[in-house]
Amino acid sequence: MKKMLLLAVATLLALALAQAAQKTYRLLINGQAAGAPAIVVGGKTYVPLDALRAAGVGVSLSGATLSLTLPSTPVAQGGANQIAALEGCMNEWLFNGIWRFRVLSLEPLPAEGRRGWKAMLELRNGTTANGAALASTGWQGLKLVLDNGNTIESRYVEMRDKPFAQGTGMVQEALFYSNETERTPTKLLLLLDANKMLTSLKIRYTVPDPSFRVRLDCRK
Repeated sequence: MKKMLLLAVATLLALALAQAAQKTYRLLINGQAAGAPAIVVGGKTYVPLDALRAAGVGVSLSGATLSLTLPSTPVAQGGANQIAALEGCMNEWLFNGIWRFRVLSLEPLPAEGRRGWKAMLELRNGTTANGAALASTGWQGLKLVLDNGNTIESRYVEMRDKPFAQGTGMVQEALFYSNETERTPTKLLLLLDANKMLTSLKIRYTVPDPSFRVRLDCRK
């Protein structure tokens, strides 16, 4: 009965806030659109609990107390302590405010040549500016993470230096050479540092950590 009463009160408060909203904002969680907007009431901005959960915040209600638990901050790439990054599955578009990125496929290199893997990647300029390039927007590298935590860097990435007009992009094959072909690739990382932007274009990342991390064990 008590829980039902709290739920009813929460619903009424949500309705009251919605009616009193002076402004609303489209809400993005790790570059993905949330189901409900953020609203401004009395000069303060309120974010839905569902959006906090989607951002990794623990939410629990006990009596009249609402508890929030912030997620731990990732500090390293690959493995258990991963870098902070936008994460998704293969064939899923990820967006950091400037770049739209996805991994289309990953497969072993032919047995008769050098050992390793090849990935098909797609990158698009998601801004209204012409001439955006990875090299001038904080490029730090393209890496493949194996199930033992080792990483392999792709040495030649054509899309790195290519400037793109608004809305345009390209599909590229990236090669990762390694003798550890008995291992299983688990993630592909496109690393970007917002603090190393060199472009004069008026573009910016809309997330604090603009790198991309694609899980290779799931597909959209």
